[in-house]
This record gives sequence, C-alpha cells and structure tokens, in this order.
Amino acid sequence: MTKRKDGVAGIDDGALKKRITIEKSDGRPWSELPMDLLGDISRKLNLVDHLAFGGVCRSWRMSALASESDVIASQPPPVVLPSISADNVLSLYNIFEENTYQIELPTFASKDCCGLSSGYLVFQDRTGQDELWLINPITRHELKFPTPPTNISHATITSPTTPSDSSIVALSKDFVHLLFYRPSDDKWTIYKTPEPKCFYADIIVFKGQVYVLTCNGKIWNLRIQSDASLTLFAVYDNPVRCFTILRRFSFQCRPNVFLVALDDELMMVNFLVFTRPKIFKVDLETRKGVVTNSLGDKALFIADMSRALISNPTKWGGHNNCIYALDYFSTPFMFFL
Repeated sequence: MTKRKDGVAGIDDGALKKRITIEKSDGRPWSELPMDLLGDISRKLNLVDHLAFGGVCRSWRMSALASESDVIASQPPPVVLPSISADNVLSLYNIFEENTYQIELPTFASKDCCGLSSGYLVFQDRTGQDELWLINPITRHELKFPTPPTNISHATITSPTTPSDSSIVALSKDFVHLLFYRPSDDKWTIYKTPEPKCFYADIIVFKGQVYVLTCNGKIWNLRIQSDASLTLFAVYDNPVRCFTILRRFSFQCRPNVFLVALDDELMMVNFLVFTRPKIFKVDLETRKGVVTNSLGDKALFIADMSRALISNPTKWGGHNNCIYALDYFSTPFMFFL
C-alpha cells in the first residue's frame, strides 16, 4: 500500500499493473496454454502464420515443430516467387486459394536461384566468388558449400533427414557435367556425360541412393562413397525418339525429361507444356521402365526448377491423377491424365 499526495491510501502503480495483467489473462500466461490446444491452433494456420506462431515463445515453438509436418502436408506446394522490389523477400503463392504470403530472408542480392532440394532453396552467386548457399524459407536453416567450379542449373542434397552432414550433387548449366561435393572433400568432383552426344537431364535421391537421368532415357546410379562411381541402373525400352530432348526459351536450354519419386515408386516423366506427358514407372527388380497412364491417387507438380509427386491432393482441394504445371510466364494450369 502507498499513500497518495492527498493522504488517501492506495495501490502502487506496479502492483496495479500486475493485478490488471492477471485479470486480463484470467490468471494464466499465454505461454502456458495446454499443448493440445496449441496443436489444434497451429494446424489451422497457413505456412507463414505457422512460422510466426512458432516464434512467439518456447512452448509455442515446440508445438509448431510438432505440427510442422501436418501443416505442410495439409497445404498444396506453394509457388515461390522472388520480390521485384526487395532483394530479401520471397512470396509464397497458393494457386488454389490465390493468396500470397511474404517471407523475409537474409538478402540474396547478386544470387541466382538454381533449384529446390528437400525444402531448401539453392542460390549461386553470380560473380562466382561466394559459397553455394542453401536456405529453408520456412525454418530459415542455412547450409553452405564451396563455390562450384562452373555455373549449375540444378542441385540436390543427399541426406534430407540430416542436411547439415549432407553431400550435394549438381548438374552444370550446360547439362554436360555432373558435380558432387562431400563434407570430407577439399574440392568438387566432376563427371562428364557417360556416353557421347548425350546430356544429363535430372538427378534425384531415392531410398538413400543418388540416381542420374540422361536424355536418352537411361538412369545411372551415382555412388559417392569413398570410391565414387557412375554405373548404369535402368534402361527404358522405348526408343529415344519418345523423348523431347531440350526446350529452348529465352536462350536457355532445359531437359523435358525428369525423375520423381514418392514412397516406393520411382518414375520418369517426359513433359512439354501443352502436350500429353509420357510417364514411365521404374520396375526396381527388372530395372526396366514400364509405361503407365495413371498417377492413381497422386498429383504431379511441375515448375521450372523443381518437381513434386504428392499423394492424396484432395485433402487440400486438389485432384487425383492430375498434373499441375507452371508455364514459362508462371501461369498455372492443370492437365488431367
């Protein structure tokens, strides 16, 4: 108790503020909300709000981490767009709800995005001076690798579950070199194309193994253990003419054939905008490619630098057995098989 200037006893300001705070919060701090309630709340948020939710306090962050996989699985893959007015802002665009959310990152000025791997955006310095920089826009976790000896067009880490201990595999921008770097290495290792008049087309990590696709429809197994090797893994029976080798746009060449995987399925897709795709499922026992005309309960997402095969897309309003693609002008369209 304190005595006011008029001699009347009263409550000091500190005690009054404390009492008001307790009354407003009903006697329980927000950080002590029940974990099951926090989990219910966090699962109803979009990706950006979920990220902000996890930054409030320790208990909210624990809840956000526990529900992260459910939140990501409940939403369609967002389209990632760099800001045209800021060099540290990315926009995540939901093609179904047509909503855009912005994420602020460390500046990526003077860097070009050259791929997406296990949730990490891959940035290469235009001057070739800085390290290869990977950042997860949701968790903001960063990885760095030495500067590649050449410009790259696509890169993937080999250990998605332990990215900090991962190696990285990349394709050169002209698609004639395969590169990889291991944590124990002091420089990058480079492989030229295994056959004459052939280009590399794609790389993927499937069941802990690195597979490399060449434009003639052959899949190679890249082993990056102590004795690195590149050996033929699977061959497609269909003739080479079924593959559209390269597309040319804005003076850039990119393969139209790529690999996708989900659970126990490895597929090769030959896709050109506004043409009917050709899909081949790899038989892991015979190591042959089998033509398939259906994705079943899955949907395929295709963008210029990344692809994803998603199961049960109906849970967020998508369609089964459907391809969602972005054309050269980032205009989304659907293709039903």
